Amino acid sequence: MASVAIDDALKIEALRTLKFAVSDCDKSLAFYEKTFFAQRIAAADHRDADGNIYAYICQVPGLGTALDLRLLPAHAAAAKKFDVISLVVPTRDNLEAWVKHLDAVGASHSGIIPTRLSWCIVVEDPDGRKIKIFARQGHGPEVESDMENPWFDN
Repeated sequence: MASVAIDDALKIEALRTLKFAVSDCDKSLAFYEKTFFAQRIAAADHRDADGNIYAYICQVPGLGTALDLRLLPAHAAAAKKFDVISLVVPTRDNLEAWVKHLDAVGASHSGIIPTRLSWCIVVEDPDGRKIKIFARQGHGPEVESDMENPWFDN
């Protein structure tokens, strides 16, 4: 891929927020806390005029940006099965550790699936959103990919 010269004034510094539409803020917060070690930033809670929470803002270790769990039930339903983000861990051994963790917390997941170049776990959140965790470590042609796996159906 050719590099493009960008004027310094136009350079993007970082991703500020990753926003997920959710149908239930509390249920989603509990899921992301136990599954991805999210930490709620209570001072950043979003409340309506009546004081009702309509978004939790969290930090997730390794994500590099804030996670906004925004109460938008219709949007959450429309995004069901959509894989909005793919995360990466160093090796297949890390994926094995993730499988143990996901089993321990009762998270719905695919187990380790061989892909064309690596391995992947697909995790389903309470709204049916798919979050993929890939191993950076690749494999050779001796490993047959399972791209027809129903967990990749989105």
